[in-house]
Amino acid sequence: MTDTTTTTTMMMTRLRGALGAASLLALLSLLALGAGACGGVGPEVPKDTASGGDTAIADTSTGTDTVASDVTDTVGDDDTAADTVSPGDTGGADTSGGDEVYGPVAPPDDVVPPALQGQTWVDHWTTDIAPYWTMSAALGSPAGNYPTYRDMNGNATGSTKRRPRMLSRQIYAYSMGYALTGDTSLLAHAKAGVDWLIGHAIDKEKGGCFEQLNADGSAVAGQRPVQDFEYCMMGLGAWFFVTRDPAAEAELLRARDLIFDPAVYWDATKGRVKDGLADDMATEIDVENDGGSELVAQLDAVNAFMLLVQPVLTDPSDRQRFLASLRTLGDVMVRDFHQDGLFWGVSTNKGKYGTKHVDFGHILKSFWMLLEVDKRVASHPFHELVMDEVYAVVDRAWDSANGRWAKRPTSATAVEYGSDWWIYAEEDQIAGVLDLIDWRFLDRRAQTQAHWLEDYVDDVYAGEIISGIKRDGSPVWGWPATDTAKCNEWKNGFHSTEHALIMAILGFNLEGKDVPLHFAVPTADAGTFIATPYLFHGTEVAREPAAASVTVGDLTLTPVTVKFRDIW
Repeated sequence: MTDTTTTTTMMMTRLRGALGAASLLALLSLLALGAGACGGVGPEVPKDTASGGDTAIADTSTGTDTVASDVTDTVGDDDTAADTVSPGDTGGADTSGGDEVYGPVAPPDDVVPPALQGQTWVDHWTTDIAPYWTMSAALGSPAGNYPTYRDMNGNATGSTKRRPRMLSRQIYAYSMGYALTGDTSLLAHAKAGVDWLIGHAIDKEKGGCFEQLNADGSAVAGQRPVQDFEYCMMGLGAWFFVTRDPAAEAELLRARDLIFDPAVYWDATKGRVKDGLADDMATEIDVENDGGSELVAQLDAVNAFMLLVQPVLTDPSDRQRFLASLRTLGDVMVRDFHQDGLFWGVSTNKGKYGTKHVDFGHILKSFWMLLEVDKRVASHPFHELVMDEVYAVVDRAWDSANGRWAKRPTSATAVEYGSDWWIYAEEDQIAGVLDLIDWRFLDRRAQTQAHWLEDYVDDVYAGEIISGIKRDGSPVWGWPATDTAKCNEWKNGFHSTEHALIMAILGFNLEGKDVPLHFAVPTADAGTFIATPYLFHGTEVAREPAAASVTVGDLTLTPVTVKFRDIW
């Protein structure tokens, strides 16, 4: 890891542009002191709060990217070329060094503590997370029909109904577990889920995704919240990212079209994604019954699949179309849900603490998604907003007295301490992503990531992550073995897997080592497919196809390890 004059100059230019000269001097002083802070009080998390970083909303049919004129500065399908740049659009891996706003910044040349090292997180996933998801009870009967409800030891229990959004998250866990470890047995588990999801959860007649399935795979009539549909695509997006399976890509392209189709999920009058539809896939539903719209309806299209797959889609025109749509969704989030330096969960509840989704998970995930979209759009439309506000929110979420993250702001000056697992994961992730800009949160992350390993890993039962901790790191509840707190309608393997993956990527990068990710693609594409370091940018430095291919269901794939450096 070399800290060259060029890199230093780029970093100073970016910081000066983001902060101004006076603020930059203050920041440099802060970095020298290794400062941090926050405060507040609040109640503990209740039992079995799988409050998932997400809420229900569903799916639907086809369409062009028609964007209402009141969405400020949107980019539509026909006018993207001049204002967009995407790492995949060159037809190969992203080897760009960035521009005057974004790019790689050399990490400090210091000893890296174990909690920040990349291999720590590969080992964490392999030892602490994978066993709960690879035991026979997790795999479903037939394979891929994963049970939604499992107890603390991993046994299927309670309702036999399946939530496709959770089937999808389990596909994500296997797919990204493979990307992290290279364990090819995970590909078979993921492919079984992909086949079951496409075969049973996707509505072939009306479009979209069913909200629930019976144990035999038959559909349960019900609402079609768009958030459910977006998360139904999560597993297919992760599987496509790893394998480039054309069947998964076709579903992802259809999903984007349904979300932006005015006859389905897109509200052309209000210029936003609808909360959801009735079972007829035509009648709009209002999740809160208050005339407001849901942040997650916009946010989770970005977070669940569009941001991940955009730069690696097969057709360059689809990459540009997805990028235009990501820009549109970012504009809607800012216009309808942003106020007073925060993102609010329902458009009619802006400024109202204690209302739905006003927590550090959704707030910071919104900033993170805007930041990643901003890196891909040449005009960087969200840069000023993110850089002006996100650091203050991270400071509010930081419990300096305990070296952990808080759960939610409860007023303009107070917070609720303790945290649900998924909120804590999002907080670690945004702090790590911001460290790629100026490395200011390393000392905090050394504490919070160590506490994740100490506090959240379930050492009582069969591994995985417990659903919440108190301020002192103790569990929020003494869950009995029969509880479903680790696997239910809002908790599965997504957040624990993504957290391990991102901490590993950031850790190897911090250590100045190659960042290895594992793919498995058609043999003919092994040397040419577009590889990216997950949601990030970076320089590909090596590509190592395996000597032998593997058969996964109806696919023959060649495992390929791609190594990256200079993550940003």
